[in-house]
Amino acid sequence: MMKLKLSLKILAKPALVLVSAISILFSGCSSRINPTYKEKDIPYIIKRICKEEYKLDVTTKRIHNTIWIYAPLNRILSKDYGLKEDKIFDEEVLDKIRNIIGTIGRVLISSDNTPEFFVFTASDIKLGIDYTMIGSVLDIKKSYADFIPWMEANRRYVNRFRVVPEAIGDASGLHLTPHDITMGDFLAEQIAQRIGARFQDEELKKYFKVDKSEGGLNEGVFFFEYSITRTAESKEKIDVDNEALKIINYCLKTYEFNDFTGITLMDSNTQNKIILNKTAILNRPNSL
Repeated sequence: MMKLKLSLKILAKPALVLVSAISILFSGCSSRINPTYKEKDIPYIIKRICKEEYKLDVTTKRIHNTIWIYAPLNRILSKDYGLKEDKIFDEEVLDKIRNIIGTIGRVLISSDNTPEFFVFTASDIKLGIDYTMIGSVLDIKKSYADFIPWMEANRRYVNRFRVVPEAIGDASGLHLTPHDITMGDFLAEQIAQRIGARFQDEELKKYFKVDKSEGGLNEGVFFFEYSITRTAESKEKIDVDNEALKIINYCLKTYEFNDFTGITLMDSNTQNKIILNKTAILNRPNSL
């Protein structure tokens, strides 16, 4: 188990691999779908479609503005995980996750009074590993309507891998604590994920090593902490803080989020901090 914990230390890259694999389900559908499901039926419809069409048992629960979907699986990671680059899931597991997430999208875009967020967790109930995807329902609707390019849509999902011993043998998601997702917390995690992913892009990963990129929102202040080490010099000078601040600016403006007072960005290697108030971060130029 210790080997597994160490191999899951870098979370952003496995998450991006999975999102890229399933992205076709959340994009490329421009047809207009009239509401066919009632708000109260959304959890039941998702559960029914997963069972009837894909023979998959899921547990669903609605908490005001968030719907939670849980899928117990006997395996999540590929047998080649850690041995082959970018090999995270095998095709059987990937198909199951695709089908569940596709079902979530189908139901949410064809329902009235949908929740604001969804949380999907697939657990390896033998090893005790959770894979969780959190998404904005409005982003899904925009993606289906081709208002968001698929690469951008992919970046908007918050993805987590965690070793959770309580998941072992849990067939109904009892180890989870369903709660409402807030836009502030969602953006904090999405921005942190984007910062880490930026330096794992093909153009930059040979110059940087990402050990950590975390974010949170506390009493109106966003806090982002990263450990990103330069491993080689690139022809173009890349400043980590500047790239991170551009991402923060872009996300806050894109979601038109104003319910905060400022941001703190910290390099955990040097302990250097950048502190900006709301006006300063929103007025920064953004070239993303």
